[in-house]
Amino acid sequence: MSIFVLGSYVNAHCLSVEHLPIAGESLGAQSLWTEHGGKGLNIAIGLHRLGSAVNLLLAVGNDSAGEAVIHFLRTEGIDTRWVLKVDDRSGFGIGLVEPNGGNVIAVYPGANALLDTISVQMALDALSSAQLVYAQFEVPEAAILEAFQQARVRGIKTFLNPSPWRMPSAALLAVTDILVVNEVEAAGLFGLDASQSRKMPQDWLSLLPTLVWHGDLLVITLAEQGCVALQAKRPAIHVPAWIITRVDSTGAGDAFAAGLVRAWQQGWELVDALRFANACGAMTAAQQGVIPILPTEAAVMAFMGSFST
Repeated sequence: MSIFVLGSYVNAHCLSVEHLPIAGESLGAQSLWTEHGGKGLNIAIGLHRLGSAVNLLLAVGNDSAGEAVIHFLRTEGIDTRWVLKVDDRSGFGIGLVEPNGGNVIAVYPGANALLDTISVQMALDALSSAQLVYAQFEVPEAAILEAFQQARVRGIKTFLNPSPWRMPSAALLAVTDILVVNEVEAAGLFGLDASQSRKMPQDWLSLLPTLVWHGDLLVITLAEQGCVALQAKRPAIHVPAWIITRVDSTGAGDAFAAGLVRAWQQGWELVDALRFANACGAMTAAQQGVIPILPTEAAVMAFMGSFST
């Protein structure tokens, strides 16, 4: 069965800088690279590379970037029937990346902002045959809520990554089965103060069972400390990160999410699924860029195996 992805597209432009700027500071850049991006596109490509069948609902502009990403998707082998050209510019993003992989990113949504409930209804045939519906917050919540409600009445699982962060509505959370957030997003979602948002894994393990969450699975990613997770009717767990030299963490969260969806789709136990997802994120953070380096399942298994030899 397939994964239905509410995608987003960003024509991404990244600069390598010596350090991230402070307010008012001008910097010279050491290198520049441009690539197709966007959280929703990253997830779709990541899942496809890992071996999952993907149906992608995506809004692009009537511009050269929109044409280019449609051509790229066809080359990659992804169905473009639900890539919608709308009367706006394609999404556009700028990222600054420092030597240790830290980054700041700004995104203009462009066509992504025009994905709506009608767009979802146009792709209902693809959604109805899916095993899971995935969404992120580079598209409007109305479209996500429509897709998740359609999934709920059909018994299809839903996966939300509310990034870039904004507070999800109660209605959307009510139809979310799997929720993945980083620790800053978790603090915003559950009303934690700033000190609680920087807890160590063992502190999160104590805190997780006290959080009001009614879905199947809640995962909080902790960067170099791995992730913690709470599964319905089971104890909270911590899965450490893989030790790598971080180069560019821009797409690590998307690679993690793709890995988790893939492992869930195959019915893996939660610890194994999170180890696999952590590996996907680590492999991406260890290299520069995102889409060109999103790994295959065989590459991830080889990476994990190299730590036990």
